[in-house]
Amino acid sequence: MTVDHVLLSAWNLPLFMLILFRLGGLFLSAPIFSGGHIPLPFKIGLAVLLTVSLYPFLQKSALPGRGVEPFSLLLSIAGEVTVGVVIGLGARLMFSGVTLAGELSGIQMGLGIASVVDPLFPQQASVVAQFMELITVLTFLALQGHHAFLEAIWASFESIPPGTFSGAAAAGAASVLVSLFGKSLVLALKLSSPIMVSVLLTNLAMALLAKVVPQLNFFAFGISITFIVGLLALLVSLPLLAHLIAVGTGQVRLELFTLLRSLSHGTR
Repeated sequence: MTVDHVLLSAWNLPLFMLILFRLGGLFLSAPIFSGGHIPLPFKIGLAVLLTVSLYPFLQKSALPGRGVEPFSLLLSIAGEVTVGVVIGLGARLMFSGVTLAGELSGIQMGLGIASVVDPLFPQQASVVAQFMELITVLTFLALQGHHAFLEAIWASFESIPPGTFSGAAAAGAASVLVSLFGKSLVLALKLSSPIMVSVLLTNLAMALLAKVVPQLNFFAFGISITFIVGLLALLVSLPLLAHLIAVGTGQVRLELFTLLRSLSHGTR
């Protein structure tokens, strides 16, 4: 009995590996899961658990087009990791837009130096950015965004069976990611505009008062005023913030399936 016959027996090891590596690539770039606050053993265990759950439904999926030779299997694994990373990156871009909005708002409020470690991304972030990220995560979960994420994972295996991805779809996926990046920038500007406009008008008003009443030392309490105005603008704009995040969550679901369609064009 050859090695191929053993691998293609009741337990299909190459198929199991392909599913596992796609999920592993997904957790490398997906929002929330890619953060350093989640231990690596937990990520690996979750990927293995999901692989075991999906494996019985994907047993009839195609193996790599050229069989289970080591080189072909390595190419297929690279393709699966690419698919997982691209899907996770597509979902992460919305969270990146929220983080950018918080950073812009924090700088305008004078909180640029008040940065702490961001639990979602391995980097420093202002307290305003972390506050907006927390609201985003809560809104995402409240709107069943994690269910849509799981649907996208399953849909990826339906539209792109394990071992069938090729690099022909890279251009289409790149164009979708660029479109998502542009939308994340627009979302960042929409989220940060209430605070930025309020602080800008406050600074203009203080500049005019400094000209009219030069005896007042606005440098002594100007930062406090801008912080208070920015905080009030943030509190007042919370309903708008939640609405924009809810709309963004719905767009992420649509864009993920658009991304899957572009990736499926490169299947072999």
